[in-house]
Amino acid sequence: MTQLDAVPALGQSAPAPGWQPDPRAGGHRLIFGRMYEDSEVERTVLPRHGRILCVASAGDTALDLAADGRQVTAVDANPAQIAYVRERLRGAPARPGSTERLLHHARRVLAGVGWRRAELAAFCDLNDPAEQLAHWRERFDNRRFRLVLGATLGPAGVRAGGFGAFTKAASGPARRFDLVVRQRLERGLGRHPNRTNPYVRGLLLGEAPPPPAPVDPDRLELLYADVAAYLESVPPGTFTGFSLSNVLDAVGPAYAARLRAAVHRAGSPGAVAVWRSFGPGDSRPAEQKWAARDRAMLWGSLRVERIGTAA
Repeated sequence: MTQLDAVPALGQSAPAPGWQPDPRAGGHRLIFGRMYEDSEVERTVLPRHGRILCVASAGDTALDLAADGRQVTAVDANPAQIAYVRERLRGAPARPGSTERLLHHARRVLAGVGWRRAELAAFCDLNDPAEQLAHWRERFDNRRFRLVLGATLGPAGVRAGGFGAFTKAASGPARRFDLVVRQRLERGLGRHPNRTNPYVRGLLLGEAPPPPAPVDPDRLELLYADVAAYLESVPPGTFTGFSLSNVLDAVGPAYAARLRAAVHRAGSPGAVAVWRSFGPGDSRPAEQKWAARDRAMLWGSLRVERIGTAA
């Protein structure tokens, strides 16, 4: 394991509500049918002993960690996501959420302007990152793609998908989210062989994630709860690891401080926490390097911290 950062000093704050699904986008509906996070990061850095806390989302990371023999508690403030992970735990296949439907619409539009599925499938079978990047720039990253991406991942598109709050860390007047995604796709295509990267096939072809390995139900606890409130309710030192997705992208500074304090309290000495962000992480090159290792290719910052130790 590479050297891990210590947790920064955590301030105190009054309790604040965590993220809840945007009622303007349909309230408690399924937003994510799959996770755009590479669980290989968590499988590499999180301890095998003790108990792991995950933000549930679509369940991919929690299911992979449980299948790998870890004891996992997965929480989510959206009951639709918890119900969906419970379905998958019982063997149901992955199904689309609003995010996947938005991406499906974008792929249909791109098919109408020249992106052929057979050619995309051949691209997804390439095994040389340098060749991939050259082919991407020559064939796919053209004006039509940029227009479609801008329409899909512009402010209206992300609001319609119900995940606008999660993209605000990477967007804004000077950093539109569609431009950020283009940059990160180039970074990932130039690093990871497509042939062994299921996230490329998911994004470009719409293929469902591979089914998780069989999971002993006793290894995965699912809870409909606000993550900070739940961590405040457990005994100190309960967890040896945390997979926290990009929850901090969607909340204000008071809740962020509250959640960090709750993680610090609920983690045992030396526990490891993984935090993702769409934001650039410009001040911490180590976070950018971890983000580049994530085969999902979308993250600007991925922080791996060891908590409960001196800074």
